[in-house]
Amino acid sequence: MVSLTISVIAIALTARAVVAMLGVFRKGQPAPGRTGNPVGRTVTMLKETFLHTRMLQWTWVGILHWFAFAAFIALSTAVAAAFPQLFDPEWTIPVLGKWWIYEWVAELLGLLGTIAIIPLIIYRVRNRPSANGRQSRFFGSTMWQAYFVEGMVLLESSAILFIRGAEYNLAKAHGGEAAEHADAFHFPVSQFFARLFPTGEDSIGTLENIIFFIAMIKITSAMIWLMVISSNLTMGVAWHRFTAWFNIWFKREEDGGTALGAVKPLTSGGKPITLDDIDDLDEDAVLGAGSIWDFSWKDLLDFTTCTECGRCQSQCPAWNTEKPLSPKLMMMALREEAFAVAGGAEPRALVGKTEHDQSDGVLDYFYNPEGADFVIDEDALWGCTNCGACVQQCPVDIEHVDHFVDMRRYQVLVESNFPSELNGLFKGLENKGNPWNMSATARLDWAKDLPFEVKVVGDQIEDLESVDWLFWVGCAGAYEDRAKKTTRAVAELLDLAGVSFGVLGNGETCTGDSARRAGNEFVFQGLAQQNIETLTEAKAKKVVSTCPHCMNTLRNEYRDLGIELEVIHHTQLLNRLVREGKLTPVDQGAGAHARKVTYHDPCFLGRHNQVYTPPRDLLEILPGAEFAEMERNKEKSFCCGAGGARMWMEENIGERINLNRTAEAVGTEADQIAVGCPFCRVMLSDGLTKMQADGDAREEVEVLDVAQMLLASVKGVQATKLAPGAGAPAQAKKAAPAAKDAAKQSVETKAEPEQGDVTITEDTVVATEDAGPAAKASGGSSMFDDPGSMFDSPTEAKAAPAEKAEPAESGAAESKAAPAEGGSLFDDSSSLFDSPAPAEKSAEKPAEKAAEKPDTSGGSLFDGGGSLFDTPAPEAPKPAAKAAEEPAAEKPAEEPAAKAEPAAPAPTADLSGGGSLFDLEAPAEAPKAEAPKAEAPKAEAPKAEAPKAEAPKAEAPKAACGGPERGRIPLRPGCARGTCPRSEGCPRGCTGARARRVER
Repeated sequence: MVSLTISVIAIALTARAVVAMLGVFRKGQPAPGRTGNPVGRTVTMLKETFLHTRMLQWTWVGILHWFAFAAFIALSTAVAAAFPQLFDPEWTIPVLGKWWIYEWVAELLGLLGTIAIIPLIIYRVRNRPSANGRQSRFFGSTMWQAYFVEGMVLLESSAILFIRGAEYNLAKAHGGEAAEHADAFHFPVSQFFARLFPTGEDSIGTLENIIFFIAMIKITSAMIWLMVISSNLTMGVAWHRFTAWFNIWFKREEDGGTALGAVKPLTSGGKPITLDDIDDLDEDAVLGAGSIWDFSWKDLLDFTTCTECGRCQSQCPAWNTEKPLSPKLMMMALREEAFAVAGGAEPRALVGKTEHDQSDGVLDYFYNPEGADFVIDEDALWGCTNCGACVQQCPVDIEHVDHFVDMRRYQVLVESNFPSELNGLFKGLENKGNPWNMSATARLDWAKDLPFEVKVVGDQIEDLESVDWLFWVGCAGAYEDRAKKTTRAVAELLDLAGVSFGVLGNGETCTGDSARRAGNEFVFQGLAQQNIETLTEAKAKKVVSTCPHCMNTLRNEYRDLGIELEVIHHTQLLNRLVREGKLTPVDQGAGAHARKVTYHDPCFLGRHNQVYTPPRDLLEILPGAEFAEMERNKEKSFCCGAGGARMWMEENIGERINLNRTAEAVGTEADQIAVGCPFCRVMLSDGLTKMQADGDAREEVEVLDVAQMLLASVKGVQATKLAPGAGAPAQAKKAAPAAKDAAKQSVETKAEPEQGDVTITEDTVVATEDAGPAAKASGGSSMFDDPGSMFDSPTEAKAAPAEKAEPAESGAAESKAAPAEGGSLFDDSSSLFDSPAPAEKSAEKPAEKAAEKPDTSGGSLFDGGGSLFDTPAPEAPKPAAKAAEEPAAEKPAEEPAAKAEPAAPAPTADLSGGGSLFDLEAPAEAPKAEAPKAEAPKAEAPKAEAPKAEAPKAEAPKAACGGPERGRIPLRPGCARGTCPRSEGCPRGCTGARARRVER
């Protein structure tokens, strides 16, 4: 009776819990597109559950979990069989009960389930957060719930063996036909457990009582398990056993793929929203997710299904570099909020700002902080790189990235609350169609002086039907110097292979990837519509791109907006050409010198588009190259830190992601670090420069695109500036050998920018710090200039800019009073747009363009604070920062002298040492002395320039950063050795922290 009574209560509680859970899901928004291809969805569900295809990404843990999973399912029948055994100890399931296959399955699963759960328990104990802190993937998980579930699996799995052992002895005791069935064949495992119980005819009563007792234990423990989980609807470690089936079936991709590649479309009330719908939106329309019920029912199912296993957390680049973002903790926090609000709690904003640091407790203050009016801290939300590691790792198909983007959409489109650095990105994209605000007519500069004709649609060719491929150059390929070198290398390889291609030239604009990943859906859609119109008119069908972000957007996201293209990465096409014999690496000569290479998987090429093999194939066929794999590779590759619009945001918390990844690459002892993405290249180049400056990496190590390495091999030339072993430690570099070797290289195979490179123009980003959050995109206006929502009344919208005019003129000190420039809570004096006046000049007066362009590789958000590894610059000089931002006016006086000095001798001087977030600000400034006339008006700001009056005296020797013996770039105007904010410990060997302008 005890067992039956408990069972009635447990079943009632479970039914009530299921109803409550379904009620929570019904509160969510509609989720269109989740029921297509039902047969395929069912096959995917069965494959991922019964075959454990996603769990087996962690092989041994996956195998052990499969036995525990199978035991739970199979032994559910054993619990059901225990009810009749409360009344008849000899009862068995009709037909199946004495079928040897059932008996073998039940006993083997009972044994293996018992054996498997024990190491899983041990694994959890050994990796418990109390002993391992943040390094434990279980950090933040509710440990007692996991131990409870695992304990119940152990009890239920072993119970089948004990009760079967008692049944074996009882059958033997009865004799006759029953005894004939009781043999080793029908009781393969439990016969050994039978030795624990009495035998013989005299023991029949005792054996029956033992069976009654074990049956009661099985039922009672199972019902207690149901009662506990029914009282804890957020107990994902238990509920996923029921919800995972539905979560997998309703996954976003009906073909069974993970929710990577494209981001799910912006919807409101379950309906997709485009630019054309903006005017029709009512006042109550919500864009993105600002509160818990703005999520769809499928999103809520995602949160509920989270098992708290921490696989996503263990792979997250943000979490692994001491940042507050944990995909697991995010799902748990949203789940807690959903069920709390469903239970009567007041809904809270999803995103807010804590006053505490991580040291005060990530769990206490960044996720569901007690008494706060928000659910998740903004630093956690904006820390995501969209690398997709969480989605890739999740065994139950939770769509983390889509949830993060939806929350960002609300912050940008409704709240106008986003990191201030994104102002530059948005304005550059809106005004010039590229994130650096470079001239929209400079997209063909990369092709200057190529020995063959590059066919441009609308010029040399009418459309793309006369060529094999459209070569999509992308913003980086057109404006960032390292990427421009890659663009030229690919073009030359295609020409050598006899493959015809065309480009859109100035008709191309940014694909909008960064805007969309930052949550700015409408800027993305505007750019996409423009590109789609151009692509359609050009009759584009087959596209090759050097940028995985462009590739992903064109291939996966434009499809929803009306154009279907075949888009491949350049390594895929080049690999095909090598296999077809159209490109042949030379196995002798300089291009075949012995060296070790490693490869960094770009997230948007690998995880998002499953391209892992072609780049490796190309590297492995290079003569003389020994390929070394990094520990974290392919599906488990570690992000460079630039995705999810993080390329354009500062990284002020924890370790820099790019340094973490660069250290791993350098640890392979590779001479060449190969990449297949311009974003990755900037990040790893920056990290490598820092490591070389600190003496942690050899001088000859370089970051190159796979295409550059292939081109060097095909042409039989050395791809690296220095042969392996030819360099000295970073502290002892000599300028002459580097410059001499560099002079021999063609620009297409160079790793770093160098003075005199044909790829460097006034519309080129040279220094790595200027490729990121310091990008100059201050020209023009933006719909995000208004600090309020885009849905505010026109009167409110106009008020804010008027208020900002004063602070813009009064310097950085007063600009803090108007942090909403660009509409962000995050704005501060370091924003690029706190001084709108110069921005308007640049927009209105094209004649001043030449003067402003040198600043695109010079002035930076980093001018004021230096490297994250330096001590902060003094606050006093900051008011002069804006006046000093453009050094071209001083160059006529200082640069000729610099050129005359042996310390910075030539246009061939090595600029690679200066292109880092941690180093010089403007590596390619020297050749731009022709800008003085446009800069003349700037010279009339002597008051702000006062601190610079003493700089030339200290600069008399014209020493280069790192000392004259290193041949680095001449110090910037107004910068002198010994005047940096930190006077000791420079990793470059200078007496100051880095070559910075004094007034900064």
